[in-house]
Amino acid sequence: MVAHSRILLSKCSEFRREGEFIDVRLKVGDTLFPAHRVVLASYSDYFRTIFTDGKEANQELIELKDESISPEIFKIVMDSIYSGDLHVNQKSVFEVLLTASQLQIASVVQLCCDFLKKEFIENGIDLKIYSVLCAVAETLGLTNLQEAAEAKMASIYKDVCESKEFLTHINADQLHSLLGRDDLNSPSEAFVFKSVMKWIKYKGEERMPVAGKVIGAVRLGLVDVKIVIEELKTEEMQRVPEVNIHLQESMMHHCMPSHEFAAGKMKPRSMCPVLVAIHPTRDSKRGTLEKERKTRGKIEEERGNEDALAQYFDVDTKLWKPLASVDRLGEITDECHSAELIGNYLYVVTEAQQRQGCHEYVVYRYHILNNTWEKLAKLNIRERKDESRSPAKICVCSVSEYLYVITQSNPPQRYDLSNNVWQAGEELNFPRHEGIFHSVAATVMNCKIYIIHGCKDRENVTKPAVVHCFDPEKNEWERKASTCHPHFESSIFVVNNRLCVAGGFNSSSGSLSSLLGLGGSPPVELYDKRKDTWSVVEQKLIPHNNLGAFKIERRVYFLINNFPIDSGIRIPPEENYPVHLGEWENLAKVSKNAVLCYLPVKKENLR
Repeated sequence: MVAHSRILLSKCSEFRREGEFIDVRLKVGDTLFPAHRVVLASYSDYFRTIFTDGKEANQELIELKDESISPEIFKIVMDSIYSGDLHVNQKSVFEVLLTASQLQIASVVQLCCDFLKKEFIENGIDLKIYSVLCAVAETLGLTNLQEAAEAKMASIYKDVCESKEFLTHINADQLHSLLGRDDLNSPSEAFVFKSVMKWIKYKGEERMPVAGKVIGAVRLGLVDVKIVIEELKTEEMQRVPEVNIHLQESMMHHCMPSHEFAAGKMKPRSMCPVLVAIHPTRDSKRGTLEKERKTRGKIEEERGNEDALAQYFDVDTKLWKPLASVDRLGEITDECHSAELIGNYLYVVTEAQQRQGCHEYVVYRYHILNNTWEKLAKLNIRERKDESRSPAKICVCSVSEYLYVITQSNPPQRYDLSNNVWQAGEELNFPRHEGIFHSVAATVMNCKIYIIHGCKDRENVTKPAVVHCFDPEKNEWERKASTCHPHFESSIFVVNNRLCVAGGFNSSSGSLSSLLGLGGSPPVELYDKRKDTWSVVEQKLIPHNNLGAFKIERRVYFLINNFPIDSGIRIPPEENYPVHLGEWENLAKVSKNAVLCYLPVKKENLR
């Protein structure tokens, strides 16, 4: 049936090009568009109405006098009706969407929505365009588009809410809508409250009239009353009656917990992302006592919550705690290499030592909602095991419908999420003629994969790290500029839409040289995409620590097990003294064999 419809539409498009069976001409400005009534009426309720009941029912020439419709945009709409395809760019899509909506052409509206979701939501959201997109979606009643945009913004809220773009372009209604979502990504409600106050103060005079509205959307019953008082009991804030009411309610709830408080103010957000450590089931380095009964490669364990498969880091107590809600894995694993969250699934790359010293690499998929683990097909990986240096790490990242596994020595492999199969081959490989690679790290930025290798030349001389970029759409690798300094076992990740390299060692012998006092840590480096250059970021005010702490643009990050963590610490411009990091020392007290990630967890499971 679908093929039949496509053939019919294709013939109508051919008739239009050849000028055959034309029974109406539409005039937009000075341009005429020949068409077929039956096609227009089939795709547009607007044209169906005027062809049926309007005075234009029998006219051969119909003029569209609306000045908001331009000939250029109308041509795109007409071509889309006849072809089923949409040829727009990021500038024209909004005009096409408005015209198609006005003319009630549902198929073109849907194509525009699909384009917007892919270009502006799935591929990375621009905050200025987000504001426009939400306004257009609300005006046109496009609830699915608005929900997709809001869901994306909610998922990255903690990363963008303090940015200049967010503070500038997000209006009160859009912020209020975000604050009402249960899936708002934030480490705590106190963080949400402080971000709202920062948004208000950014344009204080202009935003004070809506301060009560946006503060009221914060779940103040979950915020420490001292923080609420500090922010709201100011002369400026107390001039707003609605703000004063919020303050009084918070104070009353603190003094009288039994006092009736709006349910919405006390409701925990349904799931919040927390920092989680996934441990291997057999962690010899921890030296924990486990009772194992091996049966066909399976194990049954008897151990307490302190040895749970997963732990989460409680940002309030600054302690690692067992996350018993994550089911245990019934397979023997010795090390967890990396993890990637895709929708409601967490993919974890693990390693287990088999007979005769062989190592097996397996990816497990954890279903967050069902709390179940699934073993994917075995990876075809043969990594070198050199006892003189740390074992090679295996990286995992995702773009579109594929999960990519990138190793030190093997060609990359990808897992087709739609068909559940592994794909490999030299066509996925990157150039390796530049030297000998000793470590690997990977990340995704703007739907492209960036990988970094520690490198030595053929004479075994240490070189700056080698960087490659993979474009999945073109299936091509591109060599990028090398870093300024050597990096081995370092991490690569994205901060404010810029690549950053941090951690690791400045020699391939890694931790061994560090223990002997023969090596050290390389500097933190940032990548300039426009210039294709790397630059060193000075680390003033960061004291000696075991947290891998570093700062970028006055934000302090930690690097634990090669995983970057935003501490939430912000260094004021006028600060001249080192940042105090002592309260975070427990963050480093996690097994080196565990992999860290952010996992959505129900609030009731965090105890």
